[in-house]
Formats: sequence, structure tokens, C-alpha cells
Amino acid sequence: MSDHSLLVGGFHAVSSSLNAAPEKCVELWVRRGLEFGKAAELIDLARTTGVSVQIVTANAIDRLYGMENHQGVVLKRKSPSTVTLKTLLENIAQGERIPLILILDNIQDPQNFGACLRVADGAGVDGVVFPTNHSAHVSNTVARVASGALDAITLVPVPNIAVAIKQICAANIWVTGACDDEVTSLYDIDFTLGTAIVVGNEGTGLRKLTRDRCDHLATIPMRGKVSSLNVASATSVFLFETLRQRG
Repeated sequence: MSDHSLLVGGFHAVSSSLNAAPEKCVELWVRRGLEFGKAAELIDLARTTGVSVQIVTANAIDRLYGMENHQGVVLKRKSPSTVTLKTLLENIAQGERIPLILILDNIQDPQNFGACLRVADGAGVDGVVFPTNHSAHVSNTVARVASGALDAITLVPVPNIAVAIKQICAANIWVTGACDDEVTSLYDIDFTLGTAIVVGNEGTGLRKLTRDRCDHLATIPMRGKVSSLNVASATSVFLFETLRQRG
């Protein structure tokens, strides 16, 4: 992933970036009138870490970030770091935790992508694997939705999801694909072993080759008239069921 610039808005997201990845932060813009109030700590933190600070008008910061809620603070920063799948699997093998990986198969909506990263961080996954092509990538929208998870999660871009799944299976990690047309309930899957959860495209779900590479396919039992959840909600259910089973 290239180090192109991202804009992160809002106190929590900006603070998270400055604390977690100060080396990635470039410049902080603060709306005039806030520099002596709530934003003072951010200004001090930015200057301490060598990040340039600009005090600007409300119009200037709106032009920079758009009309989305930025709370008067916007940070220009570089993209978060990534690792290779080989590195992720080596790190997992050296650790003592039961592995948990999230695989995003062709997620197109940056808001869904960002929400999945935030859920993955909350569930403590070891890494999020996603394709380098035909997928949303880290953008301003992803950074905003992921909030503080952007630098907390291990990002693993891969050229081919099916090949990545094969490598993950070879590392003794069981791969379960989330499907809304499957009869097996996720509650009948044993997630106490090393686990990778695969969630698919918002409209078409998992691609055929992705499905074929999974060890299990499972669904979320639905009791209402809606047949399925959106991808971020489904990701939450699968990941936190894994945590529940592991106690």
C-alpha cells in the first residue's frame, strides 16, 4: 500500500493517529477558536511529536475535509502500515494465542470496509486480509469509519484471496465462510481452534472459488423477515461468537 495522504477528522480519530502512529502524521489543522479549548491537548501532542499545526478558519477546514463531521480538527497523515501474509502467519506461529483472522472478499463499500476494521479490532483479530484489486482500500472514508482501529489492526493486502486461503489452511487455521444461503448455523461450528472468518461482497457474497476453498460455510440464523445482515453486522456476529466460544 502506498504512502498516499489521508485526511482523518474528529477528536478521537485524530488522537488515535497521533498516539499510535506519530511517524505517519504530517499536519494538523485546527479550527480557529478551538486552539485554547478542547483541541489544546491535540495541539500539544502534535507539536511534541513534530507534527506541524495550522490554525485555520471554519471555511478552510470545511473545504479541506468536506461537510462531514470533523469537530474542527483534521489530520493529514500517511496510510497505515501493512504486512505480507507470510509475515502474519509467521507472527501467529510464534505467538501463544489461538489465531483469529478476518478475510474480506471483495468488499466494495469503504464504509463497510472501515466498519469491518473497527469490529476486527474490537474482537482482537490477528490480521485483516483483503485483495489488492476489486476491493475498497484505505481512504478518508475508511479512516473516518474505522476511527482508532486504523493503526491498531494488522492490514494484510494480498493479490489473490483464494491463494491466501490455501496458505492460511496450510498453517492449520480453519476457514469458515459466511453465507446467507447455507443451512449450517455458525453456532454449530467449532471456533475454539485456529479460525479465519471470510465475509463477501455486499451484493453477491462470497465468490465461487472463495467458497470452494473454505473448510466450512455457515449462516447466521435469522428470525425476522429480513433474510440477512449487512457485511459489517455479519462480521460482528461471527467474530464475537468466536470470542464467546473461547471464553
